[in-house]
Amino acid sequence: MVPWGKADVARGAHLALVDHALDVSTVFRHLTVVRSPPGVMLSPVQIDRLSFLAFLHDFGKCNRGFQAKVDPSAHECAGHVIEGLAFLVEPSLQCRWPSSWRQSCEQMCSWFLGGEEQLFSLLLATLSHHGRPLRPEDVAGYSDRNLSRWWTPSPDYDPIIAFAEFVDTGRCAFSSAFTDGGSLLDADPTLQHWFAGLLMLADWIGSDTRFFPYPAPDPRLALADQGARHALKVIGLAPPAPRPIPANFTSCFSFAPSPLQCALLEEIPIEDASRLMLAESETGSGKTEAALAWFSRLYAAGEVDGLYFALPTRVAARELYGRVFSFIERAFPEPDRRPHPVLLAVPGYVKIDGEAPLPPSGVLWEDDGRARLAEQFWAAEHPKRFLAAPIGVGTIDQALLSALAVRHALLRSVCLDRHLLVVDEVHASSPYMREILKSLITVHRSRGGWTLLLSATLGEAAWAEFFRHPPRSLPEATDRPYPSLTTLSGEISLPSVGKQKSVAIEEIPQLDEATLLPRLKAALAEGARVLVVCNTVRRAVALQRLVEADAGFDRAWLFHVANTICPHHGRFAREDREVMDAEVSKRLGKDSADGPLLLIGTQTLEQSLDIDADLLITDLCPIDVLLQRIGRLHRHRRQHRPLSYAEARVLVRTPGTEGLDRFLDKKGGLRAAAGLGLVYEDGRILQCTAEIIRRHPLFKLPDENRALVEAATHPAALAALEQRVPAWRSHAQELFGRQLQELRSAETSVIASRPFGELHYPDKEARILTRLGMNSIELPLQGRPLSPLGIPLSQLSIPAHLLGGTDLSQLPTSITPVLGADGFRFTLGMQQFRYTRFGLEKDDDV
Repeated sequence: MVPWGKADVARGAHLALVDHALDVSTVFRHLTVVRSPPGVMLSPVQIDRLSFLAFLHDFGKCNRGFQAKVDPSAHECAGHVIEGLAFLVEPSLQCRWPSSWRQSCEQMCSWFLGGEEQLFSLLLATLSHHGRPLRPEDVAGYSDRNLSRWWTPSPDYDPIIAFAEFVDTGRCAFSSAFTDGGSLLDADPTLQHWFAGLLMLADWIGSDTRFFPYPAPDPRLALADQGARHALKVIGLAPPAPRPIPANFTSCFSFAPSPLQCALLEEIPIEDASRLMLAESETGSGKTEAALAWFSRLYAAGEVDGLYFALPTRVAARELYGRVFSFIERAFPEPDRRPHPVLLAVPGYVKIDGEAPLPPSGVLWEDDGRARLAEQFWAAEHPKRFLAAPIGVGTIDQALLSALAVRHALLRSVCLDRHLLVVDEVHASSPYMREILKSLITVHRSRGGWTLLLSATLGEAAWAEFFRHPPRSLPEATDRPYPSLTTLSGEISLPSVGKQKSVAIEEIPQLDEATLLPRLKAALAEGARVLVVCNTVRRAVALQRLVEADAGFDRAWLFHVANTICPHHGRFAREDREVMDAEVSKRLGKDSADGPLLLIGTQTLEQSLDIDADLLITDLCPIDVLLQRIGRLHRHRRQHRPLSYAEARVLVRTPGTEGLDRFLDKKGGLRAAAGLGLVYEDGRILQCTAEIIRRHPLFKLPDENRALVEAATHPAALAALEQRVPAWRSHAQELFGRQLQELRSAETSVIASRPFGELHYPDKEARILTRLGMNSIELPLQGRPLSPLGIPLSQLSIPAHLLGGTDLSQLPTSITPVLGADGFRFTLGMQQFRYTRFGLEKDDDV
C-alpha cells in the first residue's frame, strides 16, 4: 500500500505522500532564492539540505491511523503532527527506527554548526508547519491515546517500512545534500524561525491543486519544478528580472514632487540608517505619495520585493487601496513586469488587482478541524497568506500578527521580510499596539527589512520609543523641525508646502445632542457642508435620530444613500459600507458639488478619507486625534463656501468647563460620557486638550502642530497638570498600572527569539486577537436579505463585545433574519439585534 498525502474527497482522488512532499520541498527550494535567510548566503548544497528537511514535513502521515482516514470502514483514525513528534521522541519508537533514517540522522548532524541540537530543533520546526511550534513535552498530553500504536504494522500496511521508503525517495531527490563536505550552517533561532515560516509558505503553495494537480503522471519532480516556478510567478513571490525601472513621479501622479516626496525619491541615501524612517507632515500633504515614491526607489534597487501599507482601520485601507493600485499600474506600465497582484488585505473586503477574487478550486484534505474553526473566528479569506502578496494594503493588525505568538506568525513574518512596511497614522496607536509595533520593527530591521512610519504629528514620548532615545525636554520637543524626516542618524527639516490654515476653535460645554440642533440648522440653512464626528456609535445614532425627528431640518440636507438617510460608522455590512463610502467621497470629495449637507459619523470619518467640510463638530478627543479630524475641514480649495464659513471653524463638544477630574472614581479611573476614559483612556491628555481649546481659540496649522501636540502629550505637560490638580496623580497611577499590564502582556505576546524545542506559544491567542480588535464574528446571512439601502447582504460582522457573556462556541453557523419594514432582526445567544438604516444595534440600545 502506497501512503497517500492529500485527498480530494469529492472526487475520490488521492496524491501519494512522496509526491506531495516533492511538491512542497521543490517550492521550498525555489523560495530560498527569493526569501533567503537574513544575513546568510546559502550554497546549493545547503539549500538542498534544508529542502530535504522540508521534504520530511509530513512524514507523520506514514502512521497507520492517518492512512485509515480514507477507509470508510475504519473505526479509529489519527492525525500526523503529534504522531510524527512521538516518532521522534518516544524511546519505544526510536528503537524501531529504520537503518536508513538512523544513517540520515547521523549525516544530518554534520550539516550544522550546532550538530544534533540544531538538527533536532529544525526537525521540530519541520513538524510545526501547521503554524504552532512543537516541543517534546507536547507528546505527554496525548499519552492516553497511545500514539506509538499507530506505528505498528497491520496485515496490509507497515508504517515503518513506508517511512523508510519515504526517506529513501527524499534522499534520492536531494542527493547532493548527502555528499561529504560543504560549509557548516549555523541554524540559530533566527534561521530556524525563517525556515519554519518558509516551510509554512511552501506547504500552502505546494498543497494548492491549481499548481500541483493530482493524480499526475511521472516524473513528479519535473511537474513539481514546473508548478513551483509557475506558482511563484503568479502569486508574485518571484520579482521580474531584471527589475523594471518605475516611471517618473510626475507621470505617476500628474504633479511635481513636494520637498518630502523629493527627499524620499532621490535625496535620502539608501543605507542602514534609512531602514527606519518617520515622515511627519500635515494631513493632506502627500505622505502617501512620498511612501510610494520610496517604495519604487527601493524596489528598483532590489532592496525590497514588495510593499505592505498598514492602516489603522478597514475603512482607511479600503480608501487607500485604489490609489495604491493606480500607482502600481502607472509606475509599471508593462503588466508582465510589474509587482502584482495588488491585494486589498482586509477580511471580508478582499480584492486582487481591483477585482473580488474567485474561490479557489479543489478541495484540500485537512486533519485539524480545530485549526480551521479558530482561523474562521478571527478572519475570513485565509488572511495568513495576505502578506505573501507583493503589494498589500490592509490594517496594521495583519502586520502585527507576524510578531505575535499566534498561529502562522512565522509564515507572515517570512513574507514581510522582503517588504517595505509603511505604517500610517502611528500617532493613533495605544501603548500595547505601540509596544508590539516596536518589536515588529526591531525584528523586521534585524532581518534586513525596511520600515517607514507616517504621522501628521508624533508626540515626543512616542517618537523617543520608536527611535530608542531618551525623551527631550518640552521646549526641545516643541522646537523639533516640522515637517520633517527622521532617520536612525538624525532629523531632516523640510519646508511646508501645504496651505496655511487658521482654524477657529469653539467649545460647546455640553454633550446633550439637543444643544446642537440650532447650530446645525443655521449652518445648513446657509448652505454649509457639516461633518459631525462622535466618539461612539451610540452617540452618532442618537444624534441622527434626533435630527430626523426635528421638522426644522430639510431632509434633502441629510446624508443619504439610494434615497435612504443614514449615519456613517463601522457597524454596517460590507456591501452597504462600500456603497456608503463611495457616496461620502462623491458628496464631500475633491470637485464635489457645493450645497448643504449633514454627515454624522464616528472615527470612520477621520482617517484617510479625502473629504472636505465647511464646519466640523466633534466630541472632545486627544489633541493629535483632533488635528486628524480637522484635516477633513477646508481640505480642498473651493470658491463658493458660505460666507460665515469662509474661515475654518470647529465646535468641540465637552462635558462642561469644569475639570474632567470630577469624573474620576476612587481608584483614579475615568468614566465619562462620549467615550471619555473608555475610547480614549488617558484623561490627562483629554484635560490638557480641553484647556488648550479654551486658551487658544485659533489654531494656525500646520505651523502650530508640534506645539499643540506636545502641550497635551509631553510627559512634562502631564506632570504639570498633576502638580496643579493632585486628583490626576491617582489617575496617572491607575493608568500606569493598566498600561504596565498591557506592556507586560505585549512582551509575553511577542515571539521570543528561542530555538524550536524552547519556543512556545501560550494558549492565549483569543486574548491577543481581542486586544488587536480582531474578534468580530463573521456570520453568513441566510437568504441574502436586502439591506435598507436595497443591497443583498451576504454576511454580517458582529463585534464580540456586543455579545456580552454569550458562549461563542454555541453560536449558530449563520444568521436567520426576520424581515421587517425597516430592515431585519435576529437573535444570537441571549442577545437580540436589529439591522436598519442606522446599522447594527442591540435591541436595548434605544
